[in-house]
Amino acid sequence: MKSESKRLLIAHYTNSLRKHGDTPEGVQFSPEGQRFRFEKLIQIADLRGARVLDVGCGLGHLFPFLEARVEGVRYTGVDIVPEAIAYAAAKYPCGHFVCQDITECPLENEFDFALISGVFNNRIPDSWAFLKDLTRSAFSHCRKGLAFNFISTHVNFEDAAMAYYDPSEVLEHCIRELSPRVTLHHHYDRSDVAVFVYRISS
Repeated sequence: MKSESKRLLIAHYTNSLRKHGDTPEGVQFSPEGQRFRFEKLIQIADLRGARVLDVGCGLGHLFPFLEARVEGVRYTGVDIVPEAIAYAAAKYPCGHFVCQDITECPLENEFDFALISGVFNNRIPDSWAFLKDLTRSAFSHCRKGLAFNFISTHVNFEDAAMAYYDPSEVLEHCIRELSPRVTLHHHYDRSDVAVFVYRISS
């Protein structure tokens, strides 16, 4: 990610947190939209006892969602927004939260699955490169699979502040650069697409 894009995202989400507080709106979701996307992404596999990396964890809302539904899950959240990470770590002391850009500085630990929800929604100058870089990095951190979502270009209208991606291009990127074991769920609702990428050996 370009340094300017990173600066814009950090400023945007810091301001959103200060405006909306510890709410889904604080990380640019509606309550229903956030829950809907979480429920879809955890369908990647049986996550019981799994080590899960939440990439772009924001305020850590996925942590209690997982704990309430998945027995024995071991959670780590990572984000580039210092204020969000500090807030999540204070609220959820049983979770593990790290402020780090994993595309520049990989985490030392290995995980079973990585989940990315809503991270690719904002339009930035290098949106497409960012999606490819972060999915490559996230996939390199996990032994079994990666789940992420994005907004499809096949929509009836576009918001100038949001980023849209051609599902066929995302699918080709995943197959060519990550793994041939890919499942893509297109337009299941809200013009969203969910992608599950699996290690061949898993």
